[in-house]
Amino acid sequence: MALVVLGGLGGGGDIGLAIILEHLLEGVETVYVSFAGCRPSTYPGHRVAGSLFVPIRHHPRDFEWSLKKLRPDAAVYRLCVKAERSLVEEALEWLDRAYRPECTLHTDIGGDGALTGYEKDLGSYITDTLARAALLWAHEMLGWRSLLAIGGLQLEGGRRRFLNLEELVADLLYYEEKGALLGVIDPPPGTVQRAKAILYPGREMVSVMLPLYLAALEGKTAVTISKGYSTGLHRIDWWARYVFLLDNAKACRASPLCMAAREKWIQGISRWSPPAPPRNYTWALRRARKNPEQALRKLIRRYGDHSPSISSLCAGRQGYS
Repeated sequence: MALVVLGGLGGGGDIGLAIILEHLLEGVETVYVSFAGCRPSTYPGHRVAGSLFVPIRHHPRDFEWSLKKLRPDAAVYRLCVKAERSLVEEALEWLDRAYRPECTLHTDIGGDGALTGYEKDLGSYITDTLARAALLWAHEMLGWRSLLAIGGLQLEGGRRRFLNLEELVADLLYYEEKGALLGVIDPPPGTVQRAKAILYPGREMVSVMLPLYLAALEGKTAVTISKGYSTGLHRIDWWARYVFLLDNAKACRASPLCMAAREKWIQGISRWSPPAPPRNYTWALRRARKNPEQALRKLIRRYGDHSPSISSLCAGRQGYS
């Protein structure tokens, strides 16, 4: 298989999930690119092209630097999505020329990356939505096949409201109806210790979402966080360990929020007001409200034993746009 671009939509927890899933790509060469909520004018990195940077110094919230220290020979970049659209497109074009990725895999912990725009509780959606819209552009203009992996559903860390589980389940059911849901993954044993190695001794990154997700993989029902932006005891629900794979192009086209970002960039979503949902989303929400946990169990059962591997999806041997 050719090279894969791998990275998170947002902070360190999202990139941590990418590392957890990396071994499912069967050892292919990987370039790490995080799609972060930074601005080119303020990010202290070496600019490569457009809004694309190489990390050059430590910061507790700059996970790319931690990853670069762990794997000094790896190609590690940060793409600032809170930039002019032309700078983001320039960054994507440079990555395409430099690496010609056969597949790109992008991760999100919590569920902001799956939002359609019909929800009442959006959380920290702007970075994730801009990233998804940028990847749709890369699909249309550069031919990228991009997968979106949503882990730790509803496992939001703290500064903002928790996302509504009923709405998140409705999103997944809606994407399933649109043909955008590709599979469900239960990360196999061994991924926890592998991921913990990322937080190398002496310089741990300040992440809330990653230790929460690692605790979910270990089967814990609660964990106390003593650092970062949300300290205290956090409950962990049974479904948090699962990862939902989406075809980003189909999911973005089915999302009015993502399409507003694709058409008008940040101006289209910065003060988002949910539109009236279509009938199929209303139907999905009605199903989710009856019993969201039961709906999740059925969804996981439908896909869990028959999900295509990430490797086969990246190689184009399974159906996605």
